[in-house]
Amino acid sequence: MKQKYDAVQEFFKEVMVKDEDFGVIPGTQKPSLYKPGAEKLCELYGFAAIVKSKEEERSFDTGFYRVNFTLQMIHRASGTIIGEGVGECSTNESKYMYRWVSESKVPRHLDKEDLLFEEKNGSNGPYRSYRIPNEDLFSQWNTVLKMAYKRAYVGLTLQCTRSSGIFTQDEAEMDDYADVAPEDRKQQRGGRTANASSGRYQGGGQQAGGSRSGSGQSGGSVQKNRVLGLMKQQGLDWNGLADVASMALGRQIVKVVQDIKTEAEWKTVGDFLEADAKAVGSDQPEDLGFDPNDLPPDLR
Repeated sequence: MKQKYDAVQEFFKEVMVKDEDFGVIPGTQKPSLYKPGAEKLCELYGFAAIVKSKEEERSFDTGFYRVNFTLQMIHRASGTIIGEGVGECSTNESKYMYRWVSESKVPRHLDKEDLLFEEKNGSNGPYRSYRIPNEDLFSQWNTVLKMAYKRAYVGLTLQCTRSSGIFTQDEAEMDDYADVAPEDRKQQRGGRTANASSGRYQGGGQQAGGSRSGSGQSGGSVQKNRVLGLMKQQGLDWNGLADVASMALGRQIVKVVQDIKTEAEWKTVGDFLEADAKAVGSDQPEDLGFDPNDLPPDLR
């Protein structure tokens, strides 16, 4: 078990990339495993997930959709079943049932006094963002399907690779874990190591300067890529991103890539997206870990 644990530590140091394979989801306090990272872990262990069953419930009258996946993890070489996990999602979750719009885009048939709203600050001063019902739930069906599978897959991967203990550490400890040599692991378990605050990641991870190692990206392109990543995470199309950018910048944005010109503006839009994610939930892989006390003592 100790050898496997050190092997996983080395794998994180050399292969896993922060904010791509794992990271801290807005509104949470600990690192979470993302689906790309789960796929890499399964490759390391020689595992493959298969769908054991899929249960669906849908209504073409109301747009309601619910799906439940049961997955099995198989060891590819032997065919042995390693574990089983489930994941469910539905359009009744608030992130799919509602959407947030500026005051000017609240439909006329809705009374603003009956709607939830948030006070926000834009470049032109304070304004309100209102939560309104999503009129087109059918467009969420594919997203809900993928989210249910993702929840089952990531949870099952944590269970079968015994990695949940890693993802219950705080972010600074995660920095240590990804950056400390296996021979120093025992010292790290007892407390913070000397390079705990280095913020350095190998294998293409984020460095202290805020850019990927060897990427050569400018600050502006980093903020732009951050926004496009958040756009994908939250299931926005280009029109939706333009609406969000208009609210964040306090001016009309029609073509996002052309109308947002500076690093500061991209950062403002990214901060706005992250603030909304904290309020209404994120579409990205959520905290699917379990109690680290479930692990063997030497892995806690």
